[in-house]
Amino acid sequence: MDLSRLNVIDAGISSEMPFDQSRRIRLVNVSALLASGTTVPYLFIFFAKGLFLGPVALAFFFSFCSCWFLNQYQYYRTARVVLYIFSCAYLFIVASALGRAAGHQLMLIPVLLSGVLVFEFQEKAKLFLFIGLVLASFLALELSDFSLFSITVSTEEQLYFYYGSLTVAVLGAAVIGVFYFFLYGKQLEENQAMIKTGQEIEQTINYFSTSLFGKNTVDEILWDVAKNCIGRLGFVDCVIYLLDEEQGVLRQKAAFGEKNPYDFVIHRPIDIPVGKGIVGFVAKHSVPVIVNDTSKDERYLKDDQLRMSEMAVPLVYNKRVIGVIDSEHPEKHFFTERHLNVLKTISSLCANKVARAHADTERSRALKARMEAEKIKTFDELKSKFFANISHELRTPLTLVMGTIDKHLSDNENNDWRTLKTHTDRLLRLINQLLDLTKAESGHFKLNNEPADITAFLKNTLSLFSSVTYSRSIELKKSIPEEPLWLMFDQDALEKIIFNLLSNAVKFTSEDSVVELSVNYEKALVIKVSDEGDGIPKDEIDKIFDRFYQIGKNHSSGTGIGLALTKELVELHKGTITVESELGRGTSFIVSLPLEVAEVPDDRSSELDNYPPFAPDDKTFTDKPEEHKPLVLLIEDNEELSTFIKNELFSEFQIIQQYDGAAGLEEAKIKLPDLIISDVMMPKIDGLELCQLLKEDTLTDHIPVIILTALADQESKLEGLQMGADDYLVKPFHADELKARMNNLLDQRKKLSKKFSQVITLRPNDIVITSVQEVFIKKLISTVETNMGREDFNVEELCYEMGISRMQMHRKLTALTGQSTSAFIRQLRLQKAVKLLESGQNVSQAAYAVGFNSLSYFTKLFKAQYGVPPSEHLLAQS
Repeated sequence: MDLSRLNVIDAGISSEMPFDQSRRIRLVNVSALLASGTTVPYLFIFFAKGLFLGPVALAFFFSFCSCWFLNQYQYYRTARVVLYIFSCAYLFIVASALGRAAGHQLMLIPVLLSGVLVFEFQEKAKLFLFIGLVLASFLALELSDFSLFSITVSTEEQLYFYYGSLTVAVLGAAVIGVFYFFLYGKQLEENQAMIKTGQEIEQTINYFSTSLFGKNTVDEILWDVAKNCIGRLGFVDCVIYLLDEEQGVLRQKAAFGEKNPYDFVIHRPIDIPVGKGIVGFVAKHSVPVIVNDTSKDERYLKDDQLRMSEMAVPLVYNKRVIGVIDSEHPEKHFFTERHLNVLKTISSLCANKVARAHADTERSRALKARMEAEKIKTFDELKSKFFANISHELRTPLTLVMGTIDKHLSDNENNDWRTLKTHTDRLLRLINQLLDLTKAESGHFKLNNEPADITAFLKNTLSLFSSVTYSRSIELKKSIPEEPLWLMFDQDALEKIIFNLLSNAVKFTSEDSVVELSVNYEKALVIKVSDEGDGIPKDEIDKIFDRFYQIGKNHSSGTGIGLALTKELVELHKGTITVESELGRGTSFIVSLPLEVAEVPDDRSSELDNYPPFAPDDKTFTDKPEEHKPLVLLIEDNEELSTFIKNELFSEFQIIQQYDGAAGLEEAKIKLPDLIISDVMMPKIDGLELCQLLKEDTLTDHIPVIILTALADQESKLEGLQMGADDYLVKPFHADELKARMNNLLDQRKKLSKKFSQVITLRPNDIVITSVQEVFIKKLISTVETNMGREDFNVEELCYEMGISRMQMHRKLTALTGQSTSAFIRQLRLQKAVKLLESGQNVSQAAYAVGFNSLSYFTKLFKAQYGVPPSEHLLAQS
């Protein structure tokens, strides 16, 4: 505690304290002074007489003095309570010791304090407390007859006490009066100063607000403020600094005075580190500073010339220093509190304006960045669509070429055809890589993580390289886990990563060398592929993952796509890929993928085995007569590919060709084929929309649909299947695979037809099939049952009721139930007749009820259906 500030009036008073609060604290200090003053004469009397009350009086003296210390430490309420309680206790003890006459004189002191408390309106509660304490004290004195402590005091001493108490009371009143006169005079001066300062600040705000109106950039704002500070405050110079947070320095951004030789130019601008100099001190501590004599301040830094006084105020926005306004003057003690108050107001205006300008600039940058991002996104989408279209156009002729090559390879062992086969496979792989890379870079490549045994997966992938490593005498070493390890991963993406790394290793290593693959798993799958090739120069290692980049002139083989795709796929897994290479000794690629451990499924049939996804059935349809061949509608806009597919299928299927989606849809409704093969990208109606329309139409919803497309990604396949496609085949494809898929779908349809027919025979209402077909069959059965009693009800009328032609009805019913329309009606009639017979009707009644007017014809059909005539069936039931 600063003892120099501990005085009667100002103990506990600070410059920032409101006036009302400081007035109450001063009142306590003055009252404590008066109370301690009253103890002094009694202190001398009691000690002079050698009475035991001397130390008691001394204790009360220090108790009253403690009020100043309590106020100094900001225990304001405690100081008041101590003052009131000890005043009453002291009066009680002294009055009891000196007798009734002296005690009555001491009433002047609480009366004086009560008057002060009444004057201080906000102390009414304390007044009641104090009066209560005084009354309680005097009541106790009256009960003890003022003789609690018996001492002998002469008449002269009694008189001395009387005049002494009166003097203290009068002096106390005079002191409090002078105190309040001084206090309110000081308050009046402060109020006048505040009014003047407020007016000046208001004028400053208006002036600078008007001046800064229309100034939108930071430079415009700072130069305008620097110029107006000179004109408004009479400074000889003004420099404004802005904080560079990254560098930790304050940079001069605007100036007026000798630092400013002409408009918007600073002569030899300097940077001041935060914390250095007066400006740096203000920026670090966020406090304004006035230095009256710079020669005595070690912080002062000379800029262009020596000046004797300096003032600096921080620019603060949102409790953060963003700069400093600084001014120097050749005279000592030039800057005043008025200058400081006005400059603080200017700094607030300036800081808010600068912050807003920064925000507007950042908002403009963010808007431009967002627009650029949207442009890039649009461009990426166009680019992805372009590559998808190009891929489709390339895959279509490639399908024709590969189909022709496969056909000739099966007929002879000519090496030329094998060479063509190798290069078409490579071309297909490049097309796939280019499409995958484009999708990965545009963010459209989605991982499809599924549980699988990574050990089996790696073994199958390595088996693909056995022939190429054998032909080049390259030893392929592997170090992979022996035990099954089930992880969650995208098999297609991981196969591309490993395939590209191994392909590069085999390609760039010499014959009779070693390529090694090592794999281990500890919270992440770490794959390392090493070769013994020429190595990669250090200055090119960072470039090998760039698209189309090739190392040096001696490695011109390849396209530079594989590693770019590999890096994109690794990053899609949130993994890392690094390279270790040494010229002349080889290269190693290390991939780390954070894959999760998967639960081992009970059915492990999903383990990877090296077998084709579809194998042709053993059945052959080569020798089938034309009328027994399934009818297939082929919708393909490329005439050459359409012809190629037709030539491959015509021996086993009847083929109808269409070249756009709209024509294919109409043909499907007219002919109701057994199966539809459709391309995806076609004019008028694309394959996905066509599939959806077919599956939503009651007439065609039963027809299996195979989609042909160049889009090999999981998302495109899923979209096709969601549209209702029964199968999905990626170009280029083998004709045998297409036949196998077609035969599988037709076999499934036959089995479903047989099961469906049995369900209808047994329980017509229990139909288990897709919802659209269920509605169709139920409507069909309902129509037949409604008209069953009519002898003239026939196939034509049923087709009219259902809204389809007779041929369409025949093909749809045959596909769904394996029965013709007339056989279907006849079966329902006979089934109804059985129920009528079982309910007790005779044969004639049952026959006429279901629309038969000839008993012999009814009996013939009934026997053919159930093996016995209706009369015997009736007897068997009875």
